[in-house]
Amino acid sequence: MKVLVDIGNTNVLMGKYDDLSLIDQARFETNTVINSPDNILKSLSTFVENVEYVLISGVVPQAQKSLRMLISKNFKNISIRELNTSDLEDFIKFNVINPAEVGDDRIINSIAAIDKYEPPFIIVDFGTATTLDVVDMNGAYSGGLICPGVNLSIKSLSDGAALLPLITFKKPETLIGKHTISAMESGIYWGYISLIEGLIVRLKNSHECLNAKTIATGGLSKLFENDLKCINYFERDLTLDGLLIVSNKLQ
Repeated sequence: MKVLVDIGNTNVLMGKYDDLSLIDQARFETNTVINSPDNILKSLSTFVENVEYVLISGVVPQAQKSLRMLISKNFKNISIRELNTSDLEDFIKFNVINPAEVGDDRIINSIAAIDKYEPPFIIVDFGTATTLDVVDMNGAYSGGLICPGVNLSIKSLSDGAALLPLITFKKPETLIGKHTISAMESGIYWGYISLIEGLIVRLKNSHECLNAKTIATGGLSKLFENDLKCINYFERDLTLDGLLIVSNKLQ
């Protein structure tokens, strides 16, 4: 039994595996893991019951350090390994200037996608940032694009405009908003639809992405599922799938 951990800027996602089977998931706020780790101890204790091994990957070093210390202090029988970008270089080729600058989650997504589909492909990850990553026809990670995430855009819009409230992200009932909140909902939702569709068209016109399949992942991806016609596959657990591949070879 093992737990695989993906630490993002907003949330920490944990997947509990019995051999190759995902049997449970847990999600904690990253800020809580950094600032008040003892607040998640009770939930974590239940989640890691009968677990022997934890693999931690992430893009927030302080949260990674805090979680490692929390587990090592309270669960003496659990072996912990922290994943580094150098560990991933055995799983995928790179066609970028400095692989260490790429978020490990983006590389892990690419590893999982290669295991599931034939390259080339474009991976769209709806996280704190909305990222588009390219794996070329030779199976090499070739870089990508980083855009503000949906919730980050909502917060920025509210913070920067005195009369605009902080809204909850959802699909609007109509394209044209009839009041402020519906206008904001429509602008965010259909704006991101247009952003992704436009970028994918541009990417597919480039040499590395000819005939590329498109894969969407991330917690918000399911909210776009009915309207993002340019996406071939929705894989919400793509990062955990990639971590499972990596963990099976590293253990």
